[in-house]
Amino acid sequence: MTETGNADDPAAESAYGTALEEVFIAERGTPFLLSSKDWQLIASWRDAGIPVDTVIRAVRETFDKKRLRGVTSKVSSISYCANAVEERWELERRGLVGTAAPAAASGGGSPAERLARVVQGLETAALSHEGKARTAFEKALGKLRALEPSTSFDALEEELVAIEGSLLKALAKTLDPAAREALAVGVAQDLGSPQGLAGTAVERMRRLLEMRRVRQLFALPPLTLFDV
Repeated sequence: MTETGNADDPAAESAYGTALEEVFIAERGTPFLLSSKDWQLIASWRDAGIPVDTVIRAVRETFDKKRLRGVTSKVSSISYCANAVEERWELERRGLVGTAAPAAASGGGSPAERLARVVQGLETAALSHEGKARTAFEKALGKLRALEPSTSFDALEEELVAIEGSLLKALAKTLDPAAREALAVGVAQDLGSPQGLAGTAVERMRRLLEMRRVRQLFALPPLTLFDV
């Protein structure tokens, strides 16, 4: 099962949240921006120790059931999947259901083939950068190429989350003062005015949103074996 990483690591936290965001958007079928409350919910799942692949399975199962019922309305919040996530995690912890990769992740090749595509995607992204940013990409690529392709799906996914988190932190450090200021302004706009939330929760969301914007600034593809 994929680990959730250091609870105080904003980059690892961002990788966890972004993986869920991208899966949710893919299942929803249209562009969508998660709200502050959505990010708070995602953070609570990570804090509770729920593996990212468990949440992905629950999200996909929720949308599969919705499609089977013929429901066509758009889902406006990831909280739509909250009950499914909690139920799935409880069943997995009790050993009542398996934790194999979801069906949607099994149709695109073996873990080794998926890993090769992740490496190729990061290689392509690296070509758009130079200087310190390019160095950060090359360091991450070195880590990716060192992974053993025959490793299990879950173990590889865990490694990818860690590599992505480290890369996001490294890229954030390469921003010049003007870019850092623009990043801060953008994050403040994304965060808005979250009311009724503890200061720690607000700060957590701010860090998650910051890492998401860093991903967008550097066109970083998701480092995951899941289809997103």
